[in-house]
Amino acid sequence: MQSLGIDIGDSHITGVVLEQRRRQLTMGGCLILPTPYRADPAEAIAQLCRELGWKEGVCACGLSLSLLSVRNLSLPFQDAKKITQILPFEMEEQLLAPVETVVTDFSFAGKSEDGAAIVSFSLEKSWLQGLLAGLRDVVDPAVVTPSIAALALHLAHQDKDRPNFLLVHVGLHAGSLALVMDGRPVLFRRLAYPEEMILRPPFNCEQGQVEVVDPEAARECIRQLCRSIEWSLDFFRMESKEGNGVNGTGNGHPERIVLTGPLAQGTFVSEVVWADFGLPVEYVDLLAANALVCAKDVRAQWLGPFCDRALALALLGFKRTGINFRKDEFAPRKSLFSSRKQMVGAVAVCAALALGAVGYVGYDYHRLQQRDAALLSTMVTLYKQTFPGVTKVHDPLAEMQARMKATQGAVSPALFAYGEKRVLGLLADISARIPEAVSLRVNRLNIDRESVTLKGTTDTYNAVQAIKSALAASPKFKSVQIVSATADKDRKKGTIRFEVQLQLEGL
Repeated sequence: MQSLGIDIGDSHITGVVLEQRRRQLTMGGCLILPTPYRADPAEAIAQLCRELGWKEGVCACGLSLSLLSVRNLSLPFQDAKKITQILPFEMEEQLLAPVETVVTDFSFAGKSEDGAAIVSFSLEKSWLQGLLAGLRDVVDPAVVTPSIAALALHLAHQDKDRPNFLLVHVGLHAGSLALVMDGRPVLFRRLAYPEEMILRPPFNCEQGQVEVVDPEAARECIRQLCRSIEWSLDFFRMESKEGNGVNGTGNGHPERIVLTGPLAQGTFVSEVVWADFGLPVEYVDLLAANALVCAKDVRAQWLGPFCDRALALALLGFKRTGINFRKDEFAPRKSLFSSRKQMVGAVAVCAALALGAVGYVGYDYHRLQQRDAALLSTMVTLYKQTFPGVTKVHDPLAEMQARMKATQGAVSPALFAYGEKRVLGLLADISARIPEAVSLRVNRLNIDRESVTLKGTTDTYNAVQAIKSALAASPKFKSVQIVSATADKDRKKGTIRFEVQLQLEGL
């Protein structure tokens, strides 16, 4: 079995091919191709597959965080299916693009009795659709995921005895960080280098080698990156504390720092990072850490830190876990037949089933005709007994429905009459049952024949539960459910946005 890992970076596309035979992993090749700014990655991937001689197997494609929108959320429940259903509504007010134009997936950052913390990733559907269309005749990725997430998960599973660390991928134009606590990635950020460093690049990249042109400017660039990382960690710890610790991340302080990426092997990088954070700084050689077997010519192609994320993606192809945007409308097409023998056998089985189906359908059709004639006779008799003045009946069901509708008359307007469930009565009952001590602001109230939907804001999660308990005691409602309850994105206000659905009793 073969696996291809493709890392779509900001300036390069990297590919690594692995082959698994029993429990032994062999690296079949690796390659890095530079890509112009805003170029179509499908063209470079097609060239990469040709030069690597890729034919078939599992492909995992990783994306840079510059293509994604990343959010940390705290939710009052832990069920994965419920989170999948409610996540688009939670993200609606936090995304710049309309929520229906993005594909979203999430991973758990922590769980507690009060709920769960998640990290959500959103990708524009148009971009993913364009990539898959460009790769239609080249390769069909089974996994499309953030590259840094695949690398963080791999490092966490590789060293389970040290589950708390900060992964810093030092790229040529930007740095990416992943905070891993208790073996779970809980924070992802992409931090661009200072503008002056982008306008006057201090690095030259050629054949996988990075030459530092201006050492002092490079050190200052890494110092600025470290400051940005510290700000991100401080803000995350503050958010986690206000979220009452539902993410289960402890104090959010890593025990070590793992450096990866093209600049990771530079001595000045580890020195600056160690001086700034005061934590042990490590560099991981994934080729040696995974005990990969490779020929001499393949080893000569290994470009070290340029290929770490692509190698992690290739390893992910054998497991296919974690974040994956290939779902719903973008789910991979499954091939039913992988050999000619299977196809011939399937055709023979289909032919036998078709012959049997034809015989059964013929018998069943005759039986249904007899039953239909008997039912029609019964319906005509019943119709004539109900309306004695009728002499000719063409369609007893339609004629019966028309006469019954004429007999009942017009339906009461939905906005004013529900039997005893009049709108004013419902509003009065809801208002009377909500405790006066609860701080409540109603933003939207929808009433139809079957349910009442209440959306608003309050100050605590306990207040949401108190509203639910008070309304559940009403005899007018069959059930009361909390659809969603989440902290407002502006933490200073300390408000909780919620939605409660009340099922009305039958008429």
